[in-house]
Amino acid sequence: MYYRIAEKLAEEPRGAQNGWQGLAAVLRPEELATAGLPRGVAEQAAEKLAECRGCRLTVEPDCIQGELHIPAKGKHKPRNLLFAWWEDSLLFVDRGETAAECLETVRRMRAHHADGADDLLMDFFLALVAEDLGEIQSLEDRISELEQAVLESHTEGFIARMSRLRRELNQRNRFYAQLDDLVTTLQENAADLLDECSRSRLLYVLRRLDRLQNETQLLREYASQVSSEYQAQVDIAQNRIMKLLTIVTTIFMPLSLIVGWYGMNFAYMPELGWRYGYPAVIAVSVLVVGGCVVYFRRKRYW
Repeated sequence: MYYRIAEKLAEEPRGAQNGWQGLAAVLRPEELATAGLPRGVAEQAAEKLAECRGCRLTVEPDCIQGELHIPAKGKHKPRNLLFAWWEDSLLFVDRGETAAECLETVRRMRAHHADGADDLLMDFFLALVAEDLGEIQSLEDRISELEQAVLESHTEGFIARMSRLRRELNQRNRFYAQLDDLVTTLQENAADLLDECSRSRLLYVLRRLDRLQNETQLLREYASQVSSEYQAQVDIAQNRIMKLLTIVTTIFMPLSLIVGWYGMNFAYMPELGWRYGYPAVIAVSVLVVGGCVVYFRRKRYW
């Protein structure tokens, strides 16, 4: 899909038949060979797309190329895409629909006197994270639900759910940090290629990424706090079990002493021949158990 770069992005049905001057395009790797690209712009694009594991910018004398690894968001799986910027042209290489969706978002944006590839690239970065604040809010709601479940002692499946949340938060935080580094590198190495409007947009992109990274970091701390609350609940439950076992052991310890004492069967133990010896032992055992129970109840051990 080809677009004519202007104040309002418009589709270019003729493609690159008249050259790449002032064009933006979203192509698949297999379409690059017939796209008439300048030499060296998209070499080894398919390999780079497959091996991409992060966000990285490469600044060359005649072209600026970038790699983007976008983590899983909602129903979307992790995605990779490449971009190349030379003169006033912009190319996106994408196996999926991410780049096309972002450019459609750019088309719906309010025009702000942006008429160059540099402005379009800044708007693309903004479109890439346009929905992320809402998604971060959804993550916060999921953590809040887990916290409420912990407080209500409904902790079944907590570890698996929290692990998924923390993994997603870590991936997002890494993505924002890498994208921030990419845009900063662009600011430092391509300042002469940016006009006043695009420099302003670039600073806005950096502020947006910084805010997203801060929000993600706050959620990571919140998730750690909820995990600590869960561990505290587990410790409390274990302490209750140990307390119950201790009480039961304490109650039956005197009975064990009685059983051991009269299990010796010495010949001259008078209770063995006494007519009321057995009922007496039963009565003593009941009194011991009853006394222990009354004592523990008064001490509010349960």
